[in-house]
Amino acid sequence: MSSLAIITICRNDRAGLERTFASLHAQSDQRFTHVVVDGGSTDGSVELIHSHAHRIERWVSEPDGGIYAAMNKGWRMAEADFILFINSGDGLADADAVARCLPLLDEGIDIAYGDLLLEEADGSRRVKAYPNRIDTLWLLRESPPHPSQCMSRALLERWGGFEERYRIASDYAFFARAFWRGGLRLRKLPFNVGRFDTTGLSSSQEHRDSLLAERKDIQRRYAPWPCYMAYQGWAAFNRSIGR
Repeated sequence: MSSLAIITICRNDRAGLERTFASLHAQSDQRFTHVVVDGGSTDGSVELIHSHAHRIERWVSEPDGGIYAAMNKGWRMAEADFILFINSGDGLADADAVARCLPLLDEGIDIAYGDLLLEEADGSRRVKAYPNRIDTLWLLRESPPHPSQCMSRALLERWGGFEERYRIASDYAFFARAFWRGGLRLRKLPFNVGRFDTTGLSSSQEHRDSLLAERKDIQRRYAPWPCYMAYQGWAAFNRSIGR
């Protein structure tokens, strides 16, 4: 059976980090290692990490270059076949998520992805489902987010991790680049994997324009050109009729 490391990045989000720790500690199967990358918090997060250090494989607290610099640092610190990013404020969908994932992770795949439990600001939850088969048209619209993906370490090494030039959408860039340029080997997991806090940076309305601009740049760089141009024409038409 392949090994799994869960990476958590955080910065000045003690309350979110407490929720993440609670979710991981509640797992019925504890056969995973936990790596925590803190960006030099000053709100008590470091003290919280200290109090849980006996359950953490490795951790560090120091300034970094942002979300994806921290995520790159995290997976490079981990020693496991597969990597799952559950960042501060997020969690696993339920207490059996790890137990269900582990038997389905093997060297024949690059990414195993499942559905995602979305947690709204009012505490309500809904499931975001993803297709059993991902194709170019779907990937031009969206992609599985990192809390729903178990990524092979070999894949991260092959592509050098996340492109830190992107502030919000580098997880999309990583998936898109590997899919369109590398023949990505995927497996759909038939259950919810992660729980995602929708109040985070990439989900806030004020960052929406930046997110869309980054995704467009990623698609222009990596998508098959005829598909990209056709999709942009379709999107422009929809905007013109108010859809």
